[in-house]
Amino acid sequence: MPGITKEWKLKVTESKLKYSIRIDSFDRQMKSWSNGRSVTSLPFLVGGTEFEIEIYPNGCDDENRGQVSVYLRNKSDWDVKVETKFEVGKRKASCTHEIPSLNGWGWPQFYAHAALWKDEGAMDADGMLAVSATISLLWEEVTEARNNSEISLKECKAEVEGLRSEVGDLKKKIEAQEANLVSKLSRSIDQSVNRSLTAKFKTLEVSSKKTSLPGPECPVCFEEMKPPTRIIQCREGHLICQECKEKPQVVICPTCKQEFTGRATGMENYLRTILG
Repeated sequence: MPGITKEWKLKVTESKLKYSIRIDSFDRQMKSWSNGRSVTSLPFLVGGTEFEIEIYPNGCDDENRGQVSVYLRNKSDWDVKVETKFEVGKRKASCTHEIPSLNGWGWPQFYAHAALWKDEGAMDADGMLAVSATISLLWEEVTEARNNSEISLKECKAEVEGLRSEVGDLKKKIEAQEANLVSKLSRSIDQSVNRSLTAKFKTLEVSSKKTSLPGPECPVCFEEMKPPTRIIQCREGHLICQECKEKPQVVICPTCKQEFTGRATGMENYLRTILG
């Protein structure tokens, strides 16, 4: 607020609060401000009632010019009874009083300017004045409008709690669905990976079997006749590799002494199938 540097509040109990204000350049305000002009605090609550503190550096009206006036204003729509303790500079005062709705109560002559200037330490060297008020709320008037408002507020709070509970339940359901979906997805991925690995292992197994199967042995060079070796057969079906058959000394089958009939293409295709 204008003229106020800082404000603090300390909640003592639900019905008691201490509010402190530091006003800079208060010495200049006492000299230059017209009477009736106030420094007003921010609104604050004690119990369910809203209050403000009003400080008049040069009096609340013309009659109180040259005085520092302090007031506690009830900004709510119901009457209250409070015990108020004000401390301004080195002066203290307290009183118990009723404050009607939208009205204030206080001390129009709390601190005379002459006394404030005279009291050493009442203001600091820079003209700063500290003000504090401790307000104890003794009772609040219960009006029909306020009662209905409080009932409505309770209903709203209950509705909010219900909504909060529903949101919490919904959040738990969503989290459960997410966990279920992640679990299903994980199982699906695992199954897919397992199928892929199984297929690869089978391929490797077949390939391993193919490479480990022995091919027919040539009776001349004793080498396995694996693809792409060309194979020759005799009338009895005995096999020999083409390279050995073309040797000059090999004119008949070394196994049965029968003539060769030509290439064993059927055997070559079969070996190509099982051995690769």
